Amino acid sequence: MARALILAGLAGALALALALLAGGCRGSSDSAVTLQVFGDAQELVAYRELIAAYERKTGENASLIEVPDRDAHVQKLTTAFAGGSPPDVFLVNYRNFAPFAARGALDAAGPRLRRSLELNRADFYPQPLEAFAFDGTLQCLPQNVSSLVVYYNRNLFRQAGLRDPEPGWTYDEFRAAARRLTEPARGEGEIRRYGVGIEPELVRLAPFVWSAGGDIVDDPDDPGRFTIDTPEGREGLLAFLDLQGGDRLAPFEQEIEAKALDERFLDGELGMFLSSRREVPTFRSIEDFEWDVAPFPRLREPASVLHSDAYCVARGDRAEQGWRFVEFAAGPEGQRILARSGRIVPSLKSVARSRDFLAPGRPPRSSEVFLHAIPTIRRLPVASTWPEIEEAADLAIKRAYYTELTVEEALARLERETAPLLRRARDARP
Repeated sequence: MARALILAGLAGALALALALLAGGCRGSSDSAVTLQVFGDAQELVAYRELIAAYERKTGENASLIEVPDRDAHVQKLTTAFAGGSPPDVFLVNYRNFAPFAARGALDAAGPRLRRSLELNRADFYPQPLEAFAFDGTLQCLPQNVSSLVVYYNRNLFRQAGLRDPEPGWTYDEFRAAARRLTEPARGEGEIRRYGVGIEPELVRLAPFVWSAGGDIVDDPDDPGRFTIDTPEGREGLLAFLDLQGGDRLAPFEQEIEAKALDERFLDGELGMFLSSRREVPTFRSIEDFEWDVAPFPRLREPASVLHSDAYCVARGDRAEQGWRFVEFAAGPEGQRILARSGRIVPSLKSVARSRDFLAPGRPPRSSEVFLHAIPTIRRLPVASTWPEIEEAADLAIKRAYYTELTVEEALARLERETAPLLRRARDARP
């Protein structure tokens, strides 16, 4: 509910911000460039290093605004825009940038990239560039091109007599491994070990649907309706829901509220965990067992979902300063810093293929899994109301995943609650 209120107030805050920005209310042009990001402790260390490297190289001052989680990040951005003093640069996922772009709050990256002497569009993977386009113009410059992968505990695999997952492994093999890895609690007070953990969200469901041959929406560039309710879409949905139902291969809601999935994996209580690259900095602290990553399992065809963040520059009289920082941060030196931290799959092809990212001798040893997924990566839609749409969809998916709604009820709820939001996005397009 809190996030819904934040999203509902974002449009008004942005409108007010634009009026204030037009009046030059963003502070002096010689103050430090500001970057706002969110992340856990390990992630923020990497961004502090990025800031320090920028200052050393350019002699310009920079300041990092650290926020602990995504909702607080959105809340702080909303407040800052409403007050007419947003950060010069902020990092945002492609699924959440469109409300800013729709209100004209961003200094578009596309024209600046064409004029840049530091960066070349051809050096970036095309998938994240396409994801950050709005009305045909690149709005923000992507720093990463991650995908959904399977983190797995190699020690538990060996104890269960399982071999490491191989490229091209199937959903049936994945589910069989999860069943072998799941063990009930053997005594009072002991923790049940589950075979797999996955958040019940649209961004996690999407590759199941795509791999089964279905689609999430009718048009990712101009979505008008959800299209999961097809034979192929239902196959993917049922495969996703079956991880919780049936054999109970994944923790239930109350268990996750007591202990999050990433914490369970860290403590060796979860055989497999589906997530993006952002887990790596934290998981590199694991000392009690070996772990690695495997590709997303295939139902019918290879598929994965894009996870990408980009540096967005706020429109206004400090945009030139903001862009200078972005050229460094999204350039080879900046991406190498974050790649060494484990945080990103670099959006620059040269850095993604370098030792800075592949990191021989450091986990995960199979980092190339992320690169092999890029050709089959697909993205969720970009729309001005997409954050609200996704929140409504997540709630329906969550209730079905935890068996409180039937498939029919979940699909009906999904259609009922997202239809007006999709119409509003279409009506707002120029």
